[in-house]
Amino acid sequence: MTERLRLTNAVIKYGDSAAVNDVSLTANAGDMIFITGANGSGKSTLIKAIAGLLPLSSGTVERTARMSYVPQYEEADRDFPARAGEIVLTGTQHPGKLFCTRSDRERADSAMKALGVYELAGNQISSLSGGQMRRIMLARAICGKPELLLLDEPCAGLDAHSHEILFGVLRNMLAGGCAVVMVTHDISDIDGIPEGRIIRISAGRIIRQ
Repeated sequence: MTERLRLTNAVIKYGDSAAVNDVSLTANAGDMIFITGANGSGKSTLIKAIAGLLPLSSGTVERTARMSYVPQYEEADRDFPARAGEIVLTGTQHPGKLFCTRSDRERADSAMKALGVYELAGNQISSLSGGQMRRIMLARAICGKPELLLLDEPCAGLDAHSHEILFGVLRNMLAGGCAVVMVTHDISDIDGIPEGRIIRISAGRIIRQ
């Protein structure tokens, strides 16, 4: 299987305290990995480090270049003056690319349709509900055709129907060779893809796989 992610003996410290302590994991094409644990266990710190947003104090992380990361809803700037469709379209961009193509717009439209938010494309993001904004950010992530998708509490704010839509999209991405790493505090989320791998962490360490 094609490897999408390899994290080896990762340690992340805040001062003298280790928020993540000696964590190793790999994800191959088509793998679904759920990271669970109580609040403050280090879940979000770990996925931010995998995304490259936090430096490792020690250890290594190797990942595919085609990666998308969706942060927790609370981290999104809802006051940014942009329409939902414009936010999704930014998912097709990369350094050195100056213009959007027709293909980019088609991919963005397809992602919004898949997540049931196409009719919101012209709405200012400040007007969206929490669940709608969550799906817009997910559409932005998937329209970039990632080989590794990192999700931090993606089901927060989603109703049951939106939850079902999300996991349908994730199953299609897994079938296409994407690896998905998803942080969740709600163990019922795992029912969406029962064949996924579960990693439970506590005090920054893996205690069960």
